[in-house]
Amino acid sequence: MTNSGVLVYANAERHRMRPNLQVCVLLGLTVLFSGCNLYTDISTDRDRTADFSSYHTFAWLPDRDTSTTPYNNLVIRNNTMNYFSHCMGERGLRAEVDTPDVLLELVVTSIKKETTVLSPAYYPSYNPYYYPFPNAYYYRGHYGYPYSSGYSTRQAEYHESTITLNVIDRRTNKLVWSGRAAGDLYDPSFIASNLHPAVFDILREFPIAPIREHKRPKK
Repeated sequence: MTNSGVLVYANAERHRMRPNLQVCVLLGLTVLFSGCNLYTDISTDRDRTADFSSYHTFAWLPDRDTSTTPYNNLVIRNNTMNYFSHCMGERGLRAEVDTPDVLLELVVTSIKKETTVLSPAYYPSYNPYYYPFPNAYYYRGHYGYPYSSGYSTRQAEYHESTITLNVIDRRTNKLVWSGRAAGDLYDPSFIASNLHPAVFDILREFPIAPIREHKRPKK
């Protein structure tokens, strides 16, 4: 085979392998993002006039949420409250039902949304090319290798989920601190392993620090 023939053959092989490479990249990104933290948007706010050193006890306000979706249900809310209670205990606060210093309120929201997803469009195509031989040009086909001609679009459903903790001074009935973690959820099977890390991230800026070193829980 001449140099030109080798070059054309190599180009053909690259065209043949390109779709497989793109598919592998897309699969890899899917696995990567599915294993990442779901609640990545963290924000907090506090009342600068509140004296957090005077808070030693807490109690939960009744859960009034009745949602029963895979993204927000009683199990998710109970686990989240248990994680918050554990983290409060690490900060020296204890549960007190009768006369707590602060009241904790958990708010979980899950809003269904849609987004447009781009994916490579593949279809078999007969893509002829030529390479030289002495005294003539010979026709050779592409053998119908599939190749990408662009991108197709489809609608994918996801949930915009938010976990919010409100801390209320029981004596003044004022909101003194609020923290939230938000993220886009595509698969509810990943929620359970991300709740505790989300609680940890929300409380990073809480004015009462843990008594001992507190490491971020592993997923």
